[in-house]
Amino acid sequence: MAELLNDACPSIQYRLRREVLNESPSQPEMLRLQDRIMRDEAVQVLIRGQQPDGWLGWSFHGDGGMEPGIRLLCEKGVDPHHPVLARSLGALAMHMDRLDRGIGKVGGILDDRLLGGSRMILATLLANAGIEDVADVRAQITIALEGFTSVCAVEAIGDVAEPYRGKLVFRPGVLWPSIYHLRLLAFTHSWRTTDSRRTIAESIKRLTQLSPIPEIYARHGSQLVAPASFAMHDFSPDVATMNAADWMPWFHRAELLSRLGVVPEIAALRRQVDALETTLDAASGRFTRPLTHDYFRRWGAYTGLMLEKDWRSPTRRVYDLTFRSLITLHYAATQRTTD
Repeated sequence: MAELLNDACPSIQYRLRREVLNESPSQPEMLRLQDRIMRDEAVQVLIRGQQPDGWLGWSFHGDGGMEPGIRLLCEKGVDPHHPVLARSLGALAMHMDRLDRGIGKVGGILDDRLLGGSRMILATLLANAGIEDVADVRAQITIALEGFTSVCAVEAIGDVAEPYRGKLVFRPGVLWPSIYHLRLLAFTHSWRTTDSRRTIAESIKRLTQLSPIPEIYARHGSQLVAPASFAMHDFSPDVATMNAADWMPWFHRAELLSRLGVVPEIAALRRQVDALETTLDAASGRFTRPLTHDYFRRWGAYTGLMLEKDWRSPTRRVYDLTFRSLITLHYAATQRTTD
């Protein structure tokens, strides 16, 4: 970690100090790093494209819009109180009528089915920025808990899905977690009672047993609507056989599961995290596998993990992937379901 603290980009240095070393954001070095983060070109692009009312770009869910923009600002380590992020978060609350931009009626359909639509995306963005004690977030946390709880009673995919025109669709009334259910619970804490933690751990364990999970659609009349299932298909992959396209959703999911605190309770997850730790140990604490895929570099609603300015330098790629590894290992060791 010392190499990253000295040589990695300001975002990686800041987040390691803040999340792993628990340094206060008010310390002089943290303030200096924050200033450098705000000069990051990717951050500057968002600032230049911010509308007078605080909205980023035009869309809500689509590329170049609010969701990927707020995700990027939070991942870069921008202070939630900085005007560029604070104004964006405020614009979300002021312009609920814009939540269909880039997602259309699908967002409302998925909200109605409690499968993670526009309102859960909104709650997830607020939670990612540390905002939890507001009605919109609290309501969606309840839905997220219900979605994961429903998994506990599932013995086979056939219990929740049925064939329809050559595809699988959810049976009427079925609740099922999307990536937004997972993100929301990973970044919030008010729900973490002993019983709820135990239920979430049992749910994730069941998802590892059901994996790989096929694509399942929500049927709305004759229309098929796809819930946000990115990174939610295989909770028990063989890490040794994954390719570059597999690693990005794995890193994303593994960090979220680590933040949930379920890794110590589930053998399939411990196996994956142990494999990650072995990978680092074999390369003197660095993640050196030559992974290159657009999933890492392109910041969208689902993809994007690269915090360094680019990966033309293999060293910058190593810094990014080592950072992701360290964050996952840190939360896997410190966020315990049984706390």
